[in-house]
Amino acid sequence: MIRVMIIDDEPAIRKDTQSLLQQQPDFVVVAACGSVQEANIIIPATQPDLLLLDIQLLDGTGFDILQSLQSPCKVIFITAYHDYALKAIKYGALDYLLKPLDEEELKAALEKVRQSGISQPQPDQLAIARQSFQQGGLHNRIVLRSQQYLKVVPFEEIIYCHSDTGYTTFFLTGDRKIVVSKSIKEYEELLPAYFMRPHQSYLVNHHFIDTYHKDGYLVLRNNTEIPVSTRRKDFVIEYLTGVR
Repeated sequence: MIRVMIIDDEPAIRKDTQSLLQQQPDFVVVAACGSVQEANIIIPATQPDLLLLDIQLLDGTGFDILQSLQSPCKVIFITAYHDYALKAIKYGALDYLLKPLDEEELKAALEKVRQSGISQPQPDQLAIARQSFQQGGLHNRIVLRSQQYLKVVPFEEIIYCHSDTGYTTFFLTGDRKIVVSKSIKEYEELLPAYFMRPHQSYLVNHHFIDTYHKDGYLVLRNNTEIPVSTRRKDFVIEYLTGVR
């Protein structure tokens, strides 16, 4: 059995989450609480395998709890849709569910745990997410999760992104690339404003743009050609000339 602890400062959420978990085979709720102080006492005593963890608690944050963990534990964040909180989780490539919890989404997340698809958050992931959460804005790095590894990437090393059939490839300086299984739209919302969307399948760091060709494409400093869609042509010209 996979031992689960629920940490959320809303009693109704704890109750509903526990009810949903009781319907899932191989999972048992060993504890539930609503504060950092309680969690730091209960976790060592119950040794859960998985935390369903809210970000904002009455006496601190979920990051405070994770910082003091003494033994490995998988984590799924649960949060209401607050832009800064959700972005923080995404910057760290951490797993999350939105409140109120959807039964099917919870089942899918638990299946990942069952198949060992969710691992203990790494220090870099937590540091980036925590800093982004505390600052309420952009951090200068992002964690990208490929099938093989987690990679911490500074924004300035991203040349462009290309999306294809549900996957996004990040093309980085030094002829590196990373493939992630998330849409380019999600990263458009996370990356700074100097990343431009000239085409539905591309996101480009404008610091690497060398030329805009009137036939409808960009040439980057590494000679890569990026298409510009017809409907985005005026936007691209205005963006590059600063006339907006």
